[in-house]
Amino acid sequence: MELYKKHRPKTLKGIIGNASTVAALRNMMERGTLPHTILFHGPSGCGKTTLARILKKELECHDLDFTELNCADTRGIDTTREIKQTMHLSPIGGTCRIWLMDEYHQMTGPAMSDCLKMFEDTPDHVYFFLCTTEPQKIIKTIRNRCCEMPVEYLDESNIKKLLLRVSKREKIKLSQDTAEEIIDASEGSARKCLVLLDKVKNLPENARGKAIEAQEDEKEGIDLCRALIKGDGWITIAKILREIKGEPESIRWSVMGYCSAILMKKDSARAFYILTCFEKNFYDSKKNGLISACYDATHE
Repeated sequence: MELYKKHRPKTLKGIIGNASTVAALRNMMERGTLPHTILFHGPSGCGKTTLARILKKELECHDLDFTELNCADTRGIDTTREIKQTMHLSPIGGTCRIWLMDEYHQMTGPAMSDCLKMFEDTPDHVYFFLCTTEPQKIIKTIRNRCCEMPVEYLDESNIKKLLLRVSKREKIKLSQDTAEEIIDASEGSARKCLVLLDKVKNLPENARGKAIEAQEDEKEGIDLCRALIKGDGWITIAKILREIKGEPESIRWSVMGYCSAILMKKDSARAFYILTCFEKNFYDSKKNGLISACYDATHE
């Protein structure tokens, strides 16, 4: 099992960082005043869904009564109508029913509007936990009905605490240089920290630095590809390119791998077009080739 899954906190006490949010949730649980609709928002990999799953356990919600939705895939009004038809049913095996709606900002406008009534008239045994990286995209009337819980990246001291804790439990020996490289590359993300630790744990010390750099190139490539797939304009893409530090050829492979994965799941003319733009290697052209391919991809 991947380290970030194996060492995912099971209780509020086990959470590192985000002290004010954790304290607020613990206080509401102790008083029995937990809101029935909570919006967890913050950057990717900082613990939003982890907190929601911990609350599921704290509320003694049975797996049969717990539904986790990825709103990037189930984002339409059919989903919300199905929830409204079943939310009044009694729990099957526990004390409550919970819907965890991840990436909630990707719900369509009509679907969000359809949520208003069910968030307003939620039965006592039902909870909705919404998670998003882009709360500004959620309509104001929805946000007004939610208890907002910000979840932030960890500071350097807490990332170090997490890294050392997991390394000790897994009996992974890290040099100070490797530990510092992982901490820097994690950029405050607990998940990214453990993904990097997983990647280097079985490598000799002299190969760990290159592995961390390669992981960074892959992330930059995926972030770039996501923006291209969304159809972001050249101004946005150029801004991303200015911040890219990785090897252009490695980023090219990440973009192509991401697009290929999309095509294997669904028919996407956009993903195919981006693939054609990135067919030629960047060994000679380097970043100029990357910029040219991106420009082509934004002017279909």
